[in-house]
Amino acid sequence: MARFQYGGQALIEGVLMRGRYALAVALRHPDGSIVWATERLDIGLRSRRAMRLPFLRGLVVLYDTIVTGTRWLVRSATLQAIAAEQAETAAKGGGGAAGGAAGGAAAGAAGSLLHSIVRLPLVPIVGAASDETPGLAGSGPNYSDPDETPAKPNAAEEGFGKGYAVAVGGMLVVTLAFGIAIFFLLPLFLAQATVGRVDQGFGLQLSEGVIRVVIFIGYLLIVSRTPDVRRTFEYHGAEHMSIHTLEAGDPLTVEAARKYPTAHPRCGTEFLVVFLIVSILAFAVVGKLSLFWLIVSRVILVPVIAAVSYELLQLGARHRSHRLVRWLWSPGIWVQMITTRQPSDDMIEVALVSLQRALVADGNPIPEGSAVLACRPLSAQKDLGAADSAGDSEGGAGAADGEAGAGAAGSPRSADL
Repeated sequence: MARFQYGGQALIEGVLMRGRYALAVALRHPDGSIVWATERLDIGLRSRRAMRLPFLRGLVVLYDTIVTGTRWLVRSATLQAIAAEQAETAAKGGGGAAGGAAGGAAAGAAGSLLHSIVRLPLVPIVGAASDETPGLAGSGPNYSDPDETPAKPNAAEEGFGKGYAVAVGGMLVVTLAFGIAIFFLLPLFLAQATVGRVDQGFGLQLSEGVIRVVIFIGYLLIVSRTPDVRRTFEYHGAEHMSIHTLEAGDPLTVEAARKYPTAHPRCGTEFLVVFLIVSILAFAVVGKLSLFWLIVSRVILVPVIAAVSYELLQLGARHRSHRLVRWLWSPGIWVQMITTRQPSDDMIEVALVSLQRALVADGNPIPEGSAVLACRPLSAQKDLGAADSAGDSEGGAGAADGEAGAGAAGSPRSADL
C-alpha cells in the first residue's frame, strides 16, 4: 500500500480522488457505464517546494478542494444534463444528437449555477484531505497516464473554449461571496443585533460562533433532505469506505469496502468543524472593532483560519489512536452522520474506479485481488458536449482500455510513495 494518504471528494453521481501527482475522477454515466478522467497536480504553483510548507500547504489543499472541486462538480452536473436532454430529444424524435448535446450543455451550465450556489459549502464538506500537497515536478514518477498516452493537464476540458472557463470562474466568485455572506457575515450581524447591544467583548464573539454553528448545522439538515444532495452524501460515504479499504491494505472490492464506516477522520466535514472552532478563538483575539473592521476581519482571516485548521486536522489524524484526541475530534465524526450515508454497491464501484485510477496515475500498483471494473475514458466531446479539438483522440481523456484495473496491479511504474 502506498504511504501517501489519498483524499477524495463526492461529485454529482461520481467521486474525485486526489493523489500526490494527479487526481482521478469517475462518474456514473446515465447509461449505466462508468467514465473516468485524470488530471495533473504536479504543475504550476502547486508544484513549488514552498507550497509544501506548513500552513501554506493547507491553502493549496483548500484551493484544490474549492476551485478544482467546483470545476468537476459543474462537469458532473453537465454530464447528467446532457444525457437527460439527449434522451428527451430522442423521445421526441427530433433535434439530433448535436442539438441535444448543445441544449444539455446549456442546461448543465444554467442548472450548475443554482446547484453551486446552494452546494458550495458542500464542496469542502464532501471531501477528504490528502496528507500533503501535490508532489514536486521531477521529484518522483509524477503524473503517468494509465494508458501510455501523452499527459494532458485537463484532457476532459478540451473544446470548451474560454467562455466555459469564464463562466465557471464567475460562478465560483458568486458562490464564494454567497458562502462568506451566509456563514461569516450573517452570524456577525445577528450577534451584533442581539448580544452586541449589551456585550461587545468575548460574549459577542462567542455568540457569533454559536450562531455560525447553528446556521452550519441547519444548512446541512435542510439540504440533506433533497434527493440529489442525499445521493451526493451517499457517494461521500462510498469515497470514505474506499479510502478506508486502501489504508487497511485490503483489495479494492465492494465486499471489502462494506466492512468500513462511512465516516473518516480526514473528512472535509471534520475540517469545517475544526474551522468553526478556530474561528471563534481567532475572532475573539481580534477583539472590539468598528462594524466595518469587524466585517473586513471576517473576510481576510478566512485563509489564516483555514491554514491553521488544516494543520490541526492533520495533527489529529496522525494521533487518532490517543483517547483524548479522539474525544476532541469527535464532533467532526458526529457531523458526518449528516454528511455521509450508506451507499449502494454501484456507488462504491464508482469510488473504487476513481481510486484505482488515482493510484495508477501516481505510479502505484493497485492492491492485489482488487476488482476489475468495466469503465471507459470520459470524452469531452461525446459526454460533455464540448466542441471537437484538433489532435484529440476519440477517447477524450485517454485511450480507451475498457477496464479500470487492467495491467495495473503489476505496473512497472509502481513506486513506494
